[in-house]
Amino acid sequence: MAMTRGPVLGLVLALALTTAAAAQDERVISIDPPLQQHLGVATQAMVAVRKASEIDAFAKVLDPGPLAQLDSDLETAVAAAAASGAEAKRLQGLHAAAAGVSDKDVEAAVAQAQSDAIHVAFLRHRLGLEWGPGIARMSDRQRAALVHGLSTGTIALVHVDTHNNEGQAGARFVKVDVGDGSVRGPVIGAARAAEPRLQSSGLIVEITGKSALLLSVGLTQSAHIETASAQSGVIVPRGAIIRFRGSDWVYVRVGPGGFVRRLLQDPAVEADGFFVAQGVGAGDQVVVKGASALFAAEQAESAAR
Repeated sequence: MAMTRGPVLGLVLALALTTAAAAQDERVISIDPPLQQHLGVATQAMVAVRKASEIDAFAKVLDPGPLAQLDSDLETAVAAAAASGAEAKRLQGLHAAAAGVSDKDVEAAVAQAQSDAIHVAFLRHRLGLEWGPGIARMSDRQRAALVHGLSTGTIALVHVDTHNNEGQAGARFVKVDVGDGSVRGPVIGAARAAEPRLQSSGLIVEITGKSALLLSVGLTQSAHIETASAQSGVIVPRGAIIRFRGSDWVYVRVGPGGFVRRLLQDPAVEADGFFVAQGVGAGDQVVVKGASALFAAEQAESAAR
């Protein structure tokens, strides 16, 4: 993250910023409270949270067109089967009442009803064969709602894969990275089309909400399968993070006028910030405003040494 060295930097230099060695090779940046207020420095106490452990995966956005077509075909077939079944019953009733309906007409109507029912069963089998048991188990109303959401962009279906199916058994939720954040979606079920390069059978995950519209067909995103185990950490706001030399850092208050810059180990994207298990902990006062000013001051002091 690039920092601007303007009036703020001049002010910091003029007030003779000092540094001192701290534990674990951390360097304390000392800034008087009045100057902190002028620079807009504000801190926030980190709160402990528990987060499910995750297994990294890949998510590829599926084309909903074939599912929409299959659902439409099934809806048409169900209507045809209902009509032919009713017609067969009507003719059977008339035949029994000797109302002039021939045996041939009754047999033809019954055969048509049976054929239409078989076609409906075939299309339902195709749902499972092509889209997996999760979508096959949906009721007609649930599936219609899914197709409607896919057509309006409020729902997206993604195929999630891991190497050798790691973490897929029993998975219930997956997070898919979208833009600067991630969105969590439920696992509908196992997929039927494998990913040969990863040797992964895959999962079908439903993503809903505004983020679904950003998941264009064919797009590949990083994803994270939630596991049953959990780890402790804190959620660091996005505004607190400084990007420097390819790593993520934050400033932590160590006294009324002291701050240290700490490296965040493997921050994980969350909707409201980044989950961090190492680097900062519960109770730490992290700078959430004015971090760029502290960084500029630290760099100026290092250059002057």
